[in-house]
Amino acid sequence: MGKVNYSKIEQIISENEKIFISTHINPDGDSLGSAFAMYHYLKKLGKDCRIINHSEVPLVYSFLNEKEIFNEISDENIAFIKNADLGIILDIGDFYRLGEVANIIESTTVETINIDHHPLTENDFFTHNFINLDASSVGEILYSYFSSLGSDIIDKEMMLGIYSAVLTDTGSFRFSNTNQLSHEIAVDAIKMGINISEIYQNIYENSSVSRIKLLGNVIQKLNFDCNGELLWFSLNNDMVKEVDGTNQDFDGFTDFFRGIQGVEIALMLYDLKGKVRLSFRSKGKYKVNNVAKKMGGGGHPFAAAALVDGEFSDVKSTVLGLLSTYINNYDEDTSS
Repeated sequence: MGKVNYSKIEQIISENEKIFISTHINPDGDSLGSAFAMYHYLKKLGKDCRIINHSEVPLVYSFLNEKEIFNEISDENIAFIKNADLGIILDIGDFYRLGEVANIIESTTVETINIDHHPLTENDFFTHNFINLDASSVGEILYSYFSSLGSDIIDKEMMLGIYSAVLTDTGSFRFSNTNQLSHEIAVDAIKMGINISEIYQNIYENSSVSRIKLLGNVIQKLNFDCNGELLWFSLNNDMVKEVDGTNQDFDGFTDFFRGIQGVEIALMLYDLKGKVRLSFRSKGKYKVNNVAKKMGGGGHPFAAAALVDGEFSDVKSTVLGLLSTYINNYDEDTSS
């Protein structure tokens, strides 16, 4: 699924006037940057459009919301969705990761476009899917889409969103999904006058004191298995409250711990009392999305997640067992 029908996207958008844009709960740089770029594109077309998300914009991405274009659920925004001609959904493989927005869409007959680089799950309730599994990010897909419409379509505001999306989903051009187009987008961003240093500082050099305190507490309780190839750590709401933190403070922890020498897989288990949020990251030797899928989740080969019903101890035992079995029985010659 590496080719997207850009002319079909253009046709659907041209036929509709009232359009909402939405993305997953706990949005990241790709989802927010892509929504930002799409919003400004639709505005250029004269569309009546609005970004409506389940979750608020994390503080580190507030530079994308200086004009307050991101909206959360309210009576007014629910009415907008219900009266919309089209919904453009970005960076979602599973319909229900839209959170409350999914419930609103289900109460309507609104047509939806799904633009993504994640494999679809069984919860594929979108009208149209435009998927490129080879893309580094949704931002990259939008860059290719906008470029297909003409060399003068992408303006500085749209590029700000696109660059933010690509920067974050490639881990600042470090992850294995980084490709030639990722760097070409960066070059174009610089040519257009995007302050890439300022964007990096906003996102990566803007940690709260509570985040650093939480990181320090987690570091003291890291667990290593499988001869050090598997690292796992646990979190809960009490640990976050202890440092006066928020649920944004632990974003990126699994990426950070994956960088430890000898670690091939980093796993976060977040105890939600009856549910456990799992976040998997792999350096590239092991594909973690298959384990995530067995836990009811999914994602990319080297970055995946799941939200599992059950008691923490039971979920922990199950997922660590699956990972240990996978690692201990791994055969590089037959692994695919």
